[in-house]
Amino acid sequence: MRLYASRFSIPHQTQLAHLNAYTIPMSAFEKNAPKNAIHAAFRQAEQLELAGHYPQALAIYQQLNKQQPRWPFAYFGIGSVYSAIGRFEDARKNLRKAISLSPDNPNFHAKLALVLNKLDDKENALIAADTALKFEPTNTDFILNKAIILRYNGDPAAAFALLKKSIEDGNTAEVLIRVYAVLCGVLDRPQDGLDALVPLTKTVNPNPMITATHFFVLTKLYDQTKQYDLAFAAAQQGAALRVDTYNPNERTKLFQDRTRAWSKERFATLPRSRVNSDKPVFIVGMPRSGTTLIEQIIASHPSAYGAGELIGIPSAAAEITSPTELVPDLIDVVSQRKQATLDRVARRILKDMESQAPKGEKPARITDKLPLNFQHIGLIEQLFPNASIIHCTRHVLDTFISCYLLDFAGINNHAYTYDPNHFAHFYKLYLSYMDHWKQVSSLPILEISYEDTVADQRAMTHRLLEFVDLEWDDQCMNFFETQRSVNTASVEQVRKPIYTSSKARWKNFESHLDPIKEALERNGVPIQ
Repeated sequence: MRLYASRFSIPHQTQLAHLNAYTIPMSAFEKNAPKNAIHAAFRQAEQLELAGHYPQALAIYQQLNKQQPRWPFAYFGIGSVYSAIGRFEDARKNLRKAISLSPDNPNFHAKLALVLNKLDDKENALIAADTALKFEPTNTDFILNKAIILRYNGDPAAAFALLKKSIEDGNTAEVLIRVYAVLCGVLDRPQDGLDALVPLTKTVNPNPMITATHFFVLTKLYDQTKQYDLAFAAAQQGAALRVDTYNPNERTKLFQDRTRAWSKERFATLPRSRVNSDKPVFIVGMPRSGTTLIEQIIASHPSAYGAGELIGIPSAAAEITSPTELVPDLIDVVSQRKQATLDRVARRILKDMESQAPKGEKPARITDKLPLNFQHIGLIEQLFPNASIIHCTRHVLDTFISCYLLDFAGINNHAYTYDPNHFAHFYKLYLSYMDHWKQVSSLPILEISYEDTVADQRAMTHRLLEFVDLEWDDQCMNFFETQRSVNTASVEQVRKPIYTSSKARWKNFESHLDPIKEALERNGVPIQ
């Protein structure tokens, strides 16, 4: 929840259950509108944003901005939505405008700090985070913002010290203690993390998602201390508390619709954009299959940049390939998409990718490593006909255990990971997606396995660089020295040399894996 209320003391009256109407008082959009109408419109936009209805929220914020161009919260709302959909450069511009109009609002600086971190601008991100803390030094959210920036930019010790001091000063916020426990594990002090976090799991928080997240952190700490049975049990407790839902029938239908819309026969007739850049490199695969490692190796090349997990492609899919009441069939939606629309969306995505790189740098290749983009390779080809695809693979049981023991953030985000049956179903769909794209797509697709990479890094690095048409550079072998913000669960791993301890990791949990083995067999997924 954002902190707008602290400025205006307006109670949240619009509930998520009432969002379908999207009723905004017209008086809110009139010049010199009364404050209560403006605030009511902002509140509803905020609730829409929290529910993930970003286009509707953005439209309201922009209408408010048009009618009230000197009102800083309209810019803040626009910047917040742009951040949520991965348009970080646009987010930065709007947040800076909000700050110029209201420089003493700490929430504006705090949000800007996170956006700047996404743009790999650590120095200014920390300045913004510190500015927020100057206004409210004990604000838990602001303290955590700074800790996150420090951690993801390679300074977990400083993040740990910041949280430790806050706890010593009397901060008992559960989320802060949990992140402190995470950092204990990062700094090889897992028992300290267990001592801090176990008491919080003795009772269930009124929000069970909070307790679930505690259990998943315990999972990692128990795993780190080689207490594998306790680690698996903690993951089961966390999964049981999650409210995420996975609907196998809906996922299957979506796969069928997409493979019909981008069938071999139809694909040849679909338009491609005129954005001919070969900069974009999309790294896809199941989560925890080595996508971050592969990106870090490529990003270590002086002519490449690793942009991390961007959401430009799924956002584009939602924008231009979603069925509507007027056009309910995906085949018709895709068939009716004009080249000019593809041009516009491709230019925007490419601009967003390029804006991620530090100022002054013009990389020849930019990677987007959002793993589940494997669902959208048909659209990717239409948008970027000269793009490249790197498909990361890993032993299915290692993939399962690495996903099952990890808490993926966000509502319904990777919900299939909390149940072996759902994981097996989704994994089969993933294999089917990749089989389909290999048959119908003309984009070059390089398949590279995690096991081969850790076994022979040099050979795999040669393959990678040759595939993306970059000359050999020794720095790619020293990828762990590359300084950039890494905003994924693999942030610490990619700052270490290649190690093999995660290979065949599933064997540590073998006594618990009969359910996933049986589910994979039922779904026709081979276990190598």
